[in-house]
Amino acid sequence: MNQNNITTWYNKKTFQQFSLALVAFVICQIVLAVVLHYFGTDYFYAKNWARNDSDHYLKIATTGYELMPCAGLEGYALDSKEFCGNTAWFPGYPFLIYLVASIFGNHLIVAGIISKIFYVLSLVFALKIMGVEKFNFRNLLLVLIPAFCFGFIYYNAIFPMSTLLFCVLVGIYFFLKDKPWHAGLFFFLASFVYSTGFLLAVVFATYILFKNYKNFKVVITKSFFPLLMGFLGVMSVFALHQIMLGDWQAFSKVQAKYGHGFQSPIKNMGIFFKKPDFQNFDITHFIHYQTFLVLAGFVLLTYFYIKNKMYQNTLYFLTYIYLFWYLFFPWLVGGDLSMYRAESMLLPFVFLLKETRTSTLVIVLSFLLFIGIPMSYLFFTKVLI
Repeated sequence: MNQNNITTWYNKKTFQQFSLALVAFVICQIVLAVVLHYFGTDYFYAKNWARNDSDHYLKIATTGYELMPCAGLEGYALDSKEFCGNTAWFPGYPFLIYLVASIFGNHLIVAGIISKIFYVLSLVFALKIMGVEKFNFRNLLLVLIPAFCFGFIYYNAIFPMSTLLFCVLVGIYFFLKDKPWHAGLFFFLASFVYSTGFLLAVVFATYILFKNYKNFKVVITKSFFPLLMGFLGVMSVFALHQIMLGDWQAFSKVQAKYGHGFQSPIKNMGIFFKKPDFQNFDITHFIHYQTFLVLAGFVLLTYFYIKNKMYQNTLYFLTYIYLFWYLFFPWLVGGDLSMYRAESMLLPFVFLLKETRTSTLVIVLSFLLFIGIPMSYLFFTKVLI
């Protein structure tokens, strides 16, 4: 195959992948536009896409980081020892907002557009990882499932979830292509974008551990690089706080008031599911329905994963490790967490469905829509944060 034929094949394949991703994106936007219309507002009203944490990211992008004692502030006693500010939110996404808005203006609109761009790019890389190259009905289902993954509203809103997801998927893509330096860059970026981004490096270190458990020297040497890049990403955030605020501990000082710490995941799950009164139906119950479906789905996936010996496949083995860490880590640290937002990072579960029957893909997509549409409504009605 000559160079021209290789270029033509590559362009055709990439065109098909982008086409599938764009179609899935457009379908998603239509669904969200319908939800907004039902709510009685406009898809193009930028403030619809912002919630509590969005304000922190926008504030970092416009005026930078701030840290101050909570004592005397609204809701806090005069003798409060806690710290307030926006240092609990990582700088990667706000930096992109600042950079692009410095050219085009309007931080609010730019922030939403950045999320949607990374959402589309994430879908493209999901297709690349699965080796999907043709535009057909089955492959459209394979891209619609991640497009409507749990918490998909956060891929479109003014949040860094799609940016983090992009770093995750590109990191996985380069790792599978045996390009560790390229992958390492995205381990670093993931850790710089979001507080759980460092888990990506932990995922790969865990994978290396299981693959080379008989050779301790190989485990140490091969896992060192991803862990180092993840560590450097987090330390870059702390260094930025030191430069801007003169405080290396600015992140932990603000995080402290949210009650995070190593706890029993089982206990936290029990507390979570005791909260709602399921005898009286309320649309807010979908918050708990989603989490229950996620946990039940993981158990079901685990059954088929073991039964079909899917661990013999590199992608499936890596995906399972990823799902384990990103599913259970939020339960492990506990505190005031929005589980539905953390669950948006479980998109790579679609890789385990790559060889599933088309009818099963339709069922999975139906469940995702059944949960995702009410959850989007709850976001727009300001129930979700």
